[in-house]
Amino acid sequence: MKISTLHLRYLPIILLLMSINMAAQTDADPANALPKNVDGWQIASSDRTFNNETLFDYIDGGAELFLSFGFTKVFNRIYSRENQPDIMVDVFYMNSSYDAFGVFSYSGGKIENNFGQQSHRSHGAILFWKDNFYISIISNTETEESRNAIAKIAKIIDKSIPEKGALPEILNYLPAEFLDKEIIRYFRHYIWLNSHLFISNENILNVDQQTECVLAQYGQEKNKCVLLIIKYPNREDASSAAEKFIKNYNPKLKSASTLQTDDKKWIGIESIDNFFVAVFDSEKEETVKKLISLAKEKIYNIK
Repeated sequence: MKISTLHLRYLPIILLLMSINMAAQTDADPANALPKNVDGWQIASSDRTFNNETLFDYIDGGAELFLSFGFTKVFNRIYSRENQPDIMVDVFYMNSSYDAFGVFSYSGGKIENNFGQQSHRSHGAILFWKDNFYISIISNTETEESRNAIAKIAKIIDKSIPEKGALPEILNYLPAEFLDKEIIRYFRHYIWLNSHLFISNENILNVDQQTECVLAQYGQEKNKCVLLIIKYPNREDASSAAEKFIKNYNPKLKSASTLQTDDKKWIGIESIDNFFVAVFDSEKEETVKKLISLAKEKIYNIK
């Protein structure tokens, strides 16, 4: 195929426009899109930025969550309006969309899709994540005016982020039947093992930044339980973690894949290739076996 002289003449311009467009797609910065004022709210003070070394100065008591996932910085802006509550906007620059989702998964509440990839709205607040950003927009109290202003800010930020971002791949291994989609917790640090129920204060499953973990609640009414799935880099790591878990959690699991605990609840574990799967706090042994079987089927089908 021949390329005309006319096409060659404009090729540098075309390539330049393409590079500009690609840069716009990859260099999205929600902080730059924030308005100076919205519905009468004005910037109250100088914007602030905190990193992983100064985050405790800003949100002492909640910094651990963000640090455990990994982020580069958080941008903070406060808006004020006379006779109205202040509006505080935080833009967290997480290392990946997985990390942004992970933080969001601990926000609690009903999951919606009004902003970003997923969102949550409560009294005086909108929280959402999109791509590698986690967004928090909060007012101490809520008025009709502040509620509308918060929504407008959320819409502006949402529009400024071109990519939605991928959900963690490990979520695909969760069986769909009887899954409570509002109670799914994703993590890569062992301190979040106790998100649903106490398992251990120690790292008895060798969880680190090379592993991916998800805790999810299953069941209805009184017959509820928790499913844990951890993906390790290889089969050896998964087996080693399973052995460590059995030794520290309950040595009786060495000879039985399911076990009734002192509180009459059932637990079960299985090492599947490079995965560790466990079910906790179930009223029925058959529920434990079924959940592990369904997770096992998902693992082999996806692999």
